[in-house]
Amino acid sequence: MNSNENRKNKLFNLLLNELPDQFTGKLEVKGSQKSWMIFFCVGRLVWATGGEHPNRRFHRIWHQFCPNISLANMKLREQNDLNSYYYHILSILSRKKVLVLSQVKAVVIENIKEVLFDILQQQSQELLAYNLSPKGLEKSLILMSVIIPPEAIIPSVYKSFLAWQQSNLTEYSPNLVPEIIKQKLLQQIAKPNSYETIVKLVDSQRTLREIALFMNKDLRQLTLFLIPYVRNELIILKSVPDKQRIEGSAGLQPDLNKNQVPTKVQELIVCVDDSKQICYMLEKILKKANYRFIAIKDSIRALPIIIETKPDLIFLDLMMPIANGYEICTQLRRVPVFENTPIIIITGNDGVVDRVRAKMVGATGYITKPLEPKKILAIVKRYLRNYPPKSSEKSDQTSF
Repeated sequence: MNSNENRKNKLFNLLLNELPDQFTGKLEVKGSQKSWMIFFCVGRLVWATGGEHPNRRFHRIWHQFCPNISLANMKLREQNDLNSYYYHILSILSRKKVLVLSQVKAVVIENIKEVLFDILQQQSQELLAYNLSPKGLEKSLILMSVIIPPEAIIPSVYKSFLAWQQSNLTEYSPNLVPEIIKQKLLQQIAKPNSYETIVKLVDSQRTLREIALFMNKDLRQLTLFLIPYVRNELIILKSVPDKQRIEGSAGLQPDLNKNQVPTKVQELIVCVDDSKQICYMLEKILKKANYRFIAIKDSIRALPIIIETKPDLIFLDLMMPIANGYEICTQLRRVPVFENTPIIIITGNDGVVDRVRAKMVGATGYITKPLEPKKILAIVKRYLRNYPPKSSEKSDQTSF
């Protein structure tokens, strides 16, 4: 971004050229329906909030960089200034060494980047009001090791927004939720692989940003993939309200639709295995038996996806590169919501050592290769219906 482009862009010109020297306080940005706040300390960026989905945004970024730490049980007294609520949590957890510096920095930077991107998009559609105020975050909260020079963030934000603009996506916010409205016609028009992908991606609940993170896809490429179907009125992109935070807690309230008739939700099963053959086999067997199924072939992406989807049962391959089944199982058992989730280890050996180690890391049971449909379905039915198992229940090869 050159100096001429910088001066033409009101937001960036203010951040890079017009901000008072060593400024501490906040920049308020207001549109006709949305507003944001950007906080500073000695001329550097500290935090940003506001926009359509401050709660969704923070929780999504949190799961991305701090997947092992649940927000649901974190209690924090409500403050008058709710704009600093999440930053207050970051500050406390950082000082208590619950979070490492790299995690805090990643959450702060990603949060600020998203807010700046959203302001840029709104700035391209209407005239925004910018107002500097000396009233910023409480000084005792500010993490001086995680204050960011504006010039360290702005180039990458500008590059992302420019690519979004050049792809003719300016009118589409990443905070919109795609919803299929003509499924039969979509199935007829789209290629089989594309249709399967769309059905898997679009659940009428997740925003474009949430889908991109969940599927480990580039946000712009994902949106470009869906836009032809939007323009042909097969899919709509709709605005949705932000999720509500539970009072006194950092957790979010569950989604409730009072007008919707309750229906039995199919159990979700996740398999973490770098073998395409194993994943394909399990998907075929389990979907035929009316279970929902997600295959995760990249063990590094396993934790964020599992935490996001909260499956009813998890298969873990024992031997995988970088992170193996033992390591992932250990990390999952540290997350309160997965304390009692059935976790089945997939192993090629039926040895005592593997079984003992699996039990030590908290696995519920194990299954040996080769995998057979009857054996898989028996394990799934047993643990989904009877877990935790009764003490009098006889042991078989799937339990300890």
